[in-house]
Formats: sequence, structure tokens, C-alpha cells
Amino acid sequence: MTIKNIFFSFSVIVIFAVLLFVNLTELQSDECAVPCDPVRADESNCEPCEPIGCSPTEIEICEVNNFFSDYKKSKCKLNCFDITGWIQGGFYSNAHGKTIERDKVRNYDNRNVTAFKNNSGNGYFLGNTQSTDFQINQIWVEVTKEANGKHGLDWGFGTGLFFGTDAWFTQSFSDAKFDYGWQSGDYFTSIPSLYFQLAYGDLSVKVGKFETYLGYESLRAPDAIFYSHPYTFMLEPATHSGVLAEYSPSDKLQLVLAYTTGADGSLENAYDDHGFLGSISYQLTKKLNLTYSMMFQRYGGGIYKNSFTRDFANSNQFFHTFLASYDISDRLTYTLQWSLGDVKDRLASTHDRLKGIGNYLKYKLNNFWSVGFRAEWFANEDADFTEYTAGLTWKPNEKLIVRPELRFDHSSDKINKPFNGGKNRDQLSGGITGVIIF
Repeated sequence: MTIKNIFFSFSVIVIFAVLLFVNLTELQSDECAVPCDPVRADESNCEPCEPIGCSPTEIEICEVNNFFSDYKKSKCKLNCFDITGWIQGGFYSNAHGKTIERDKVRNYDNRNVTAFKNNSGNGYFLGNTQSTDFQINQIWVEVTKEANGKHGLDWGFGTGLFFGTDAWFTQSFSDAKFDYGWQSGDYFTSIPSLYFQLAYGDLSVKVGKFETYLGYESLRAPDAIFYSHPYTFMLEPATHSGVLAEYSPSDKLQLVLAYTTGADGSLENAYDDHGFLGSISYQLTKKLNLTYSMMFQRYGGGIYKNSFTRDFANSNQFFHTFLASYDISDRLTYTLQWSLGDVKDRLASTHDRLKGIGNYLKYKLNNFWSVGFRAEWFANEDADFTEYTAGLTWKPNEKLIVRPELRFDHSSDKINKPFNGGKNRDQLSGGITGVIIF
């Protein structure tokens, strides 16, 4: 394995263009009434709650009479829906000036679906596929009602609509169903989540399509650290469909177990895939959080309508990640991600192993500015990749985020060069993005 010494140089970053601001009217107040914690009626230390949106007579304080008491106490709670969303756009370019190219592959049902050529555009940067042109990465709107089982049985749901160059991440492309193929050029549309939820006590169950628990970096623009994504992001699914149970017996411990139709699949499950998703997260100390997540999937075989061949047909896939996040100080946080994936061909009895290590440092300069650094090593059966990314985050208020960054990539593969249309093993790139939250 060869790791090249990298020295960053400064370059001028393109000025950020105007983003459209969208303001949606919420169905009702931002805050919902939540009853007091249940205590015995004879205790004298019970303090009245001051609910917002409900009159005092609609909530009985300090009594939990039966299984359905939560519905009786908080009438307005049943109508508490959250409408959230954001718009993200920006520029991302590379020193080679290579633009994006696509192949018309994976066509089915005359949808004219095209695939991105990995060595074009900005290479393996996934969402930042455009070069030199302004792009809308994400227009994401979602409506949710979070089920809260703290005071009894409660229900909830979640649904979202996602448009932009990043939206292909959350399409159900594993079995080519549901929102797969919703595409126009470099832009996609998807439904990242669509689930029904029940909760009682510390247990919550979701049925439908939901986002993954694997990995450290988030696809959601407000929660991201950098504009570009690491190589290990390619290993991780974005969504799953199936049944997921989450158990949180304390503020420190969270357990997740799910039966799914595989990675990035739909509930229709055209190939009869079967998968499992599990995660355990524990706040070991005030400064240290540990998370282990794993996924197993059995890919079915066959060809969908004789025109859609899957890369992993008749194979088993195992993938897991380990995360350790440590607050070195009030301002400085270090995070380590270790990832390992193994795809076994059941017919040929061969293995394709993928692995990666990501290191993250994030330092808060003040209430408005923070700086981040990412150093990653990624390897497959053919080559090793390293990337180093440095970026700034400016957040002047709760509605606006601006992130410029610089990145350097290197590949050990001297034959299948990943950049500049197969001509280069190294690439310097950079860009700037803005996020408007509504």
C-alpha cells in the first residue's frame, strides 16, 4: 500500500450563487404540548406543565390511568406535524477541468435511465458530479409526526420528497422499483422516507422505507460536515425498506434491529432479497461515544424484465462500521470511522472485499465559524485511495449554512486511473455550497 505525502495549496474558490428561499407555513405551532412525567398522585413535588397550544383543562397533570391515557391527556398532541426542509446548491470543480459524462445503461421500462461515468466529472465524489457549473444538490421537504411512547401508545409517520443531483442516492435502485428511474439529465427525484411508526415506552417500530443507520457522514445537507463525500460513503446504503425496531432504555444506550429487503431496495422487493440491519450506540463517558452498525444482505438472482442486470445478483453482502467520537475539548472533536465490506459471489465462491478508515477533526472557532479536516484511506481488490479534505463552515444564523472546501485525491492504480477521463491518478479540487433551511 502506497500513501503519498500531500501538501495543500490555496486556490481561489468560485463565488457562491443565489439560492432560492422557500418559506412554508406550518400546520400549527412549532411546539406541541407534552404531558408531565407520570408520578404518583400523592406526591407533593409535582409541578404543573405549561403546555403550548392546549388549554389547561385538556391535560390532566400527574396521573396515568391506563394504556391509552396519553391520547386522553394531550388532545393537541395528535395534530403535531413537523414540516421541514432545505435547499442546497453550489459549485464544485477540479484542476483538470473535466466535465461529467454519462452512459445509457440499466435501461428498463423505457425510462432512459443513465449512469454516471466514475472517471468523469469530479471522479468518485458522488453527489458533486457536475464540474464548473452551478448545481442544485438537494431540495428536500419532509412531513413527520414523531411517535412518543413515553406516556403510552402513540403513533407517527414520516414521508419526504427529494430533488437534485444527490437524490439518486435515495432511489430504490437495488430492485429497480418504486422511485427508481425518476431522472432528468443530472437531476433525480426520490422519496427518501415513507413509513408508519408505533411507539410504546422505550420501544419504537417503523414499517416502510427509512434512512440507514450505517456510517458517520450524513446525506442530509444541514447535518453534513463537508460538501464532498468520502469513498466509504460508496459502501454504505442510503435507505432500507422493511420493519425496524428501535429501543432506547436510557439517554446513553440505543439499540436498532431491522429486517429489510436489502440495501437501497423497495418494499416491492422484485428480486426476493433478504437483509438485516443492526446498530448499537453507547455514550461511554461524557466525552466518548461508541457506535457499531452492521448489515447483511442476500441478493437474489435473475434479470428484471430481461433488461436490468444487477451487479451483485446471486451474492451475499456483509458490511459493518465502527465509530468512535471523542470531545477533546469544548471546541475540538475527533471522530474515527472504520469500515469493512465483503461481497461473496455464491456461484463462483469468490470474494470482493472493501475497507476504509476515516479520520475527522472539527474545531469550533466561535459561534459562527468552524473548521474541519478529513483524512481517509480506502481500498478495494484493485487499488488503494487516499483523500484529504479541509473545509470551513459559516453559520450566521439557524437558517443559513455556507461551506467552502479544498480536496486532494490519490489512487495507487496506475492502469485504471480514476480522474480526468482515465488520464490521472491525482486530483486537486474544491468548491463551495450553501444551505438554506426552512
